[in-house]
Amino acid sequence: MWKKLEIESKEVIDAYTKHRFHICDFVFSNLFLWSRGETIEYQEMENVLCLRGYYNDQIYYFMPIPKEETEENIAAMKRRIESILEEKAPICYIPEYWWERLKEEYILEEARDSFDYVYQVEDLAFLKGRRFAKKKNHISKFKRNYPDFSFEEITQENLEEVKKFQSQWCFCRECEKEEVLRNENIGILSLLDHFEVLELKGSVLKVNEEIVGFSLGEILDQDYVLIHIEKAIADYVGSYQILNSLFLQQHFLEYQYVNREDDFGEEGLREAKQSYHPAFLLKKYNVISKK
Repeated sequence: MWKKLEIESKEVIDAYTKHRFHICDFVFSNLFLWSRGETIEYQEMENVLCLRGYYNDQIYYFMPIPKEETEENIAAMKRRIESILEEKAPICYIPEYWWERLKEEYILEEARDSFDYVYQVEDLAFLKGRRFAKKKNHISKFKRNYPDFSFEEITQENLEEVKKFQSQWCFCRECEKEEVLRNENIGILSLLDHFEVLELKGSVLKVNEEIVGFSLGEILDQDYVLIHIEKAIADYVGSYQILNSLFLQQHFLEYQYVNREDDFGEEGLREAKQSYHPAFLLKKYNVISKK
């Protein structure tokens, strides 16, 4: 039986996904975010987790995930894949590790718009070297213009203030007119409602005691962290650059890699992510058919 993904689903989903994936798509917080404005459902069968979503009235499936990589569980995983293929529904978010294991039996294609951008934490935290000169110039300008700015951790005491900022940011951007932004806004507010349960890290950037930006992220494993959300008022020149840098300095300096998720195929976002010089991209694939 398919169940709607809710905050109470975290324990079930984590049993299959936690510490196993570096791509953003199987991280519970990310699933929960997008499940608020859209519909995401899950089902357990034969020690395999299936996730599916609905977008523009079209159903799509995530890669079925075996609980442990036993021969029996992988066979059950492949049965689920073939059952979905019979539905003529897309199967998305196959990470490279599983592409290697599935490519002999299935035709898979790269999903470039879904590739995650991964950076060295130290690179983005300190922006050393000539390649980051423009970013550092933006930060210097922000510091000159707003010398009394502050940078604080998100806590229970300021969560409502962050939610108010997010709602105002969305109002100014007219999120209701754009489905992706509308759904993202619903999800962000839900993440903030469950900030501690989701084990998130967060920080706010303030000018004159007013929030002008915030960021949310989490630890994936001993090497990787993931940035879920980064919102700022662009009129404060340098706000995004300083938020990116200080957030990593405040929470994640002991980790090596930071995943800043995909670019949705948006050219402007792709250029922005590439301008920070990723260490590498995490490839993802779609299953097209059985060979």
